[in-house]
Amino acid sequence: MNKVAKAGVAAGIAGLLLLGGAGTYALWQDSKTVDAGTVQTGQLKLTLGAAGTWKDISSDVTGAPAIDPAAFKLVPGDTIRFSQGLTILADGKNLKGQLTIDQSSINAAIPAAWQPYVTVSVAPANLPAGVTNTAGVLSFTAPGSYTFDVGITVAFAKGTNASGTDDETIENQSANLNGLALKLEQVRP
Repeated sequence: MNKVAKAGVAAGIAGLLLLGGAGTYALWQDSKTVDAGTVQTGQLKLTLGAAGTWKDISSDVTGAPAIDPAAFKLVPGDTIRFSQGLTILADGKNLKGQLTIDQSSINAAIPAAWQPYVTVSVAPANLPAGVTNTAGVLSFTAPGSYTFDVGITVAFAKGTNASGTDDETIENQSANLNGLALKLEQVRP
């Protein structure tokens, strides 16, 4: 075999060796684990206090006497108020929230015939620093524990129906307010 042929065979064998071993050469690398600690979630919780109470807060009644809603008969011009103590626990760095009465629970509780005359709204008392009331929406903008009385008023408007007469369809009727739902939710723009 001549020199050129031998060189060609040697080059071919070297090429095959290089190709065959292509997966076996190593590039340097290193890895480390980091001590990143533990992350936790916060919470948003609503807790009700002792059983609430009803009072007659009509404009022409002095002293806001306590009432038994089962025995009290609403008439046009009456406003009664239910007070319920509660605590909001807002635990989380950027936690903001709001408390409202779920409108669907009001619609379910108040008969359709009453709705032009009876208004149910939030009227809180003893709001702590950090909680604001804007049109019945109680808001907080920082985490914390907030304890106060949420008031729910039921106001029976004076007046007549659209035809200018008393609406007798709302007389001697009842509304079950046991299903009124307070809704606490996180707000994040």
